[in-house]
Amino acid sequence: MKHSGFDSVSSSQILRLTRKLELTPAQEQDFLDATQAGDRSRSALVITPKAPEGYIPPLPADESPRDWGHPAVIALPEGEPETKPGALPDYERGYYYPLDLSSVWETAPLEQLPFRPERCLDMCAAPGGKSILAQTRIAPREHVSNEVHPKRLGILRHNLLRCGFTGLYTQRLRPDQWAELAPACFDLILADAPCSGQSLLAKGIPNPGCFNPSVTGGNAKRQRGILLAAVRCLAPGGCLLYTTCTYAPEENERNILYLLKRCPELHTVAVPELEPFRSSLTQEACYRLMPFHGAGAGGFTCLLRREGERAQLPPLPEELLAWPIHAMTL
Repeated sequence: MKHSGFDSVSSSQILRLTRKLELTPAQEQDFLDATQAGDRSRSALVITPKAPEGYIPPLPADESPRDWGHPAVIALPEGEPETKPGALPDYERGYYYPLDLSSVWETAPLEQLPFRPERCLDMCAAPGGKSILAQTRIAPREHVSNEVHPKRLGILRHNLLRCGFTGLYTQRLRPDQWAELAPACFDLILADAPCSGQSLLAKGIPNPGCFNPSVTGGNAKRQRGILLAAVRCLAPGGCLLYTTCTYAPEENERNILYLLKRCPELHTVAVPELEPFRSSLTQEACYRLMPFHGAGAGGFTCLLRREGERAQLPPLPEELLAWPIHAMTL
């Protein structure tokens, strides 16, 4: 039985947030119900290069969302599956990678890229879902998945290798180190920033303190540092995808507005497929997924592009490509 994440926070804290989000009374009630029941997680499977041609997973499946899904992504029905996807032999064989459907939604803006990226940096990559989705959606020619924590780096490497992706590398540098070592070296950067994780409540996972202003404020400050470092790594004409799994405006829209003020060479990119999810808290192209949308626990996404003509990228220092995924063995 799922544990309610609602036990770890007060209803007054959640109500204060709903006022900030400008929700209707019906949406407010649904949001409270979702965080109390903890039953809004919805799983999806990304079919990987390891899977045989025409592969169909041994799990019941719904039709993938047409507007923002992908042919290689299979949505599972709402509710807990009888068998966990990670418990089946095909998971260990690397035929699919399971994640929350909201992660698929968050990467939908990548379909708007007018070019195939030459080099992608996933700055906060573990456990690997966003890197796998980027490979599936747009297949960057060269891709570095970065994770600063050693234990999480091991999980990331295992997942990428198990799923059979090639042309990938891993690293464990801080964002400021990337900014110093690889200025303007990437035409796509993913910043799935560490956040307060308020959507965990809608998954039934307790998360004490996630609505505390000191927690959301502290995360927002760290996220701004990550974003500023990412911009230094971004080449002219390149794109930056910023995503979180939290609802707090401080960690989402306000960070985007901060970044645009600090970096006037950036602009947000409209995503027509996500127009029903457009945030009402800003005129910029920011998008919110909420539990009442029925596509997972929730998240935030915004695609930014740097002005300028795309040109050949500078070479990366060899030491940054020291850990290729395709050269590893399990």
